[in-house]
Amino acid sequence: MFSSEVTEQLKYYVYRLIDPRTGLTFYVGKGKGNRVYAHINDALKNYNGESYEDKEEDEISAKIRHIREIRDLGLEVIHIIHRYGLTEKEAYEVEAALIDCYPGLTNVQGGHSPDRGVCNADLLQRLLSYEEFEDRDELKYCIIKITDQMVYERGSIYEAVRKYWKVNLNRIQKVPYVLASLNGVIVDVFKTEKWYAPPECPERCMFDGKQAPKQICDLFRNRRLPKHYMKKGMASPVLYHDQGYKR
Repeated sequence: MFSSEVTEQLKYYVYRLIDPRTGLTFYVGKGKGNRVYAHINDALKNYNGESYEDKEEDEISAKIRHIREIRDLGLEVIHIIHRYGLTEKEAYEVEAALIDCYPGLTNVQGGHSPDRGVCNADLLQRLLSYEEFEDRDELKYCIIKITDQMVYERGSIYEAVRKYWKVNLNRIQKVPYVLASLNGVIVDVFKTEKWYAPPECPERCMFDGKQAPKQICDLFRNRRLPKHYMKKGMASPVLYHDQGYKR
């Protein structure tokens, strides 16, 4: 653990957890104080009385399983402080850049502002040329941010965007449209038929649906997210435009 004198000087920092069996990074995070050690202590439940439980993670996440496998062999996770003395904003940016550099991490969520992440330069020229869509107050919809990796692994935009999300089921059931956002651009729009908690992942939700009518798709598809969806505090992959929406 860091002493109080050291934590004061560290400020915010970005760290990596390394598997001693392979020398490979399996988790990237940011924090201050003794956050870097919290993952090891009592399976994320607490650390010196402070709660570090991550509400975005399932009860037994891939990270926790990985740590337990290392412990079962009598080994210790290697903790690396990658950059310290940062502001919180700087730590978000460094963390996001590192997550992009280490494929196959056990992080449940991607880094901060993934829409500004790794991208082919020619593709970036095209993406940034798209116009922003205009919010439609007469429609209820949510925006779900997906990644190229998710589309590749699941085989389609629909399969990537439909599961598994940490959302309020009662709220999202009242939202009829899902806008799939990839690299900050709406790539498709779906009309939901039902949202539910699947038995294979009961802590998260998914939906069944189909492509939205053409007149709805034409309002959003191949248009960029407006800037007000990029503000601080909107790091969640699921953003709402419904009756509770406030700019």
